[in-house]
Amino acid sequence: MAVNCANARKSRKRLSCILHKMDCATCTIVVGLVEKLSIVHNESIVSSLERICNALPTELKPYCKTAVEFLGPIIIDGFLKKETPDVICHAMKICTTDPDQPECHLFPSKSLTMSLVHSGSRLRRQHPTLEPFFDLKLCTLPGIREICKIFENVFRSHIPLVDVDNDRFGIESAFRGSSWRGRDCNDFVRNIRPGARAVKGDYTVDNNCNGIFGINASTGRPWEEEFCDDTQRLGIAVLGDSISAHFHIPEQWLDASQFSPAAFEHMMLIIENELDWPQVSDITGHVNLTWPNIEGTTRSIYARMFELDHCNHRDYQNIAVNGANSKSMLDIVKTLSRDQENDVPMLVIYSLVGNDVCDGRLSTMLDMTTVEQMRTNVLATLTYLDTVLPKGSHVLATGLANGSTLYELLHDRIHPFGRVGTPFTYKQIYSYLSCLQISPCAGWLTSNDSLCASITQRAFELSDAVKNATLSYTPRNFDVDYLDFLLDDIMAKWMAQGGEPWQLIESVDGFHINQYGHALVSDVPWSWLKKIGHNGCHH
Repeated sequence: MAVNCANARKSRKRLSCILHKMDCATCTIVVGLVEKLSIVHNESIVSSLERICNALPTELKPYCKTAVEFLGPIIIDGFLKKETPDVICHAMKICTTDPDQPECHLFPSKSLTMSLVHSGSRLRRQHPTLEPFFDLKLCTLPGIREICKIFENVFRSHIPLVDVDNDRFGIESAFRGSSWRGRDCNDFVRNIRPGARAVKGDYTVDNNCNGIFGINASTGRPWEEEFCDDTQRLGIAVLGDSISAHFHIPEQWLDASQFSPAAFEHMMLIIENELDWPQVSDITGHVNLTWPNIEGTTRSIYARMFELDHCNHRDYQNIAVNGANSKSMLDIVKTLSRDQENDVPMLVIYSLVGNDVCDGRLSTMLDMTTVEQMRTNVLATLTYLDTVLPKGSHVLATGLANGSTLYELLHDRIHPFGRVGTPFTYKQIYSYLSCLQISPCAGWLTSNDSLCASITQRAFELSDAVKNATLSYTPRNFDVDYLDFLLDDIMAKWMAQGGEPWQLIESVDGFHINQYGHALVSDVPWSWLKKIGHNGCHH
């Protein structure tokens, strides 16, 4: 399973390295969780392995049990020999240490003289029947093979997986379906879709899927004309990254004291949505969830527009992708669905707030987008939008966030994974992920003040580039404006309500804003939208 990631620069090899290191972190967390569950329930490692599988959804449970039958003996033996999860994952070669690279371990080492590689090798030699399998790719192992296939389907595309008429609106909620875009009300006719203009008042067919069609028998007029002709119908879309997609890993999955089948009830949908929660996000949120693994109500731009005018029903598109930056957005934006002639205008929010400066490596300065590249990429995206957006549309661009305060807010707090057994602070989690080179932002989630200052300065410069590109562009079909992404102001507003800033940050990754943060962030573009006098309500 070994992948030499030292100095990997080419994109394909770099991606392979990232996936390998993520496998390592996942293994360490899962094996560590087994030990922590055994503490909470005062049970054997065997029982804790069974507990994990039994908590998973029906679709994953048999694959988990197959994987445990295969890998269980070496995991159990490792704990009997008082080895750490880091050593056990090295024994299975899911974790490796590259030449001339530091050893990355989350748990305190129990040997002052023996490396993780040697400790893992010693444990592996005790299981000669398994040893040949550990030289194979992780996703070829029994049980894990099937789980990998599920994840492959999830990240394959940024358009709905189920979309018979290819209008980029689907009928399923996951796999880029209605969690991300308005639900198609007829998946066999391409011209019937959210955001379409009404045809002859939609007197027989709901062409725009807003639920308004037919004739008012008392007046003889189509309901669409009576309800919607005097309103300013306006769709909403966001072009963004994991912030706009609302990346969220439930802390109940990592905190052994909260671990239960209820926390995993909706796991398949969460996975199929790429660990994102666009359905409750600041821009396209459209439901309020009462699940045990997310807290806070939904307050979004789309929900407000719908509340003011039901004619906007289902006219939302979340075109946000985890890891997206200004360069990758040049392709991602082409998955936006809009017809200049047959659809109503749209508000598009361009919000890439971190990945042009964030990288998993501490050499992050080498990989940041330059000011000129940022300007070029933004202008190219605006130019494309001018070819698809109907006249009367709006484009609002935001600057990058300033994440320089995140480390200070969280570094000495206990991470959910460390609430049982071996305690872990966010500083330890950040350091471990940075060592593996998979930190969500190594430049900000660090005690290195110099690196933090450098990345913050570049973020300010790139925000200026976004602003200059946006305000210098002369569009044909929409107006443009720019807003700073003022994370400090959002935190100040939360503090004024009696909260503490750290309460707005995702507890598992310690980087993204959580559900409470999304509600506050949504207030900013909504205030702007009201200011320009287009809030989707009656004249």
